[in-house]
Amino acid sequence: MPAKKITISIIWDKLGLSLSALCAIHCLFVPVILAVLPLSPVALTIEHWLHPIFVLLIAPTVFYAARRSHYNKKIVSFLSAGFILIIIGWLAGDYWLGELFETIATLVGSIVLIAGHWLNYRHHQTCSNSSHTHHPLEESLLKEQEHETT
Repeated sequence: MPAKKITISIIWDKLGLSLSALCAIHCLFVPVILAVLPLSPVALTIEHWLHPIFVLLIAPTVFYAARRSHYNKKIVSFLSAGFILIIIGWLAGDYWLGELFETIATLVGSIVLIAGHWLNYRHHQTCSNSSHTHHPLEESLLKEQEHETT
């Protein structure tokens, strides 16, 4: 099978993998860094805003990855579960259950998101179903070329 070109779908999956990995790294290292550095109001403010920023960045990658997987149940389940775990970890951990719950839930959510994006990436690489439109940019270009020749 010939190698597929880099497309919008693959870019979204790679962005999702990167953001989820960044979120996991954040969950592992921020508590260590905060313990080592003297606590300051600036560090706590930045820490408090990172989770909403991650949620806003991750939401579109989950949406587009689910959409481009043609709502494959396994992929969508991984993506949704990971995203929900991150939100639960942030909200319940930050406001109710504490930092340990927050760290564990968001770390597990990040790992599940990474798995979902990886499954989606592999799906795009191996899918041979001609009715699947994983690569909308290429298809729109082909339709334009066909339209011009007719």
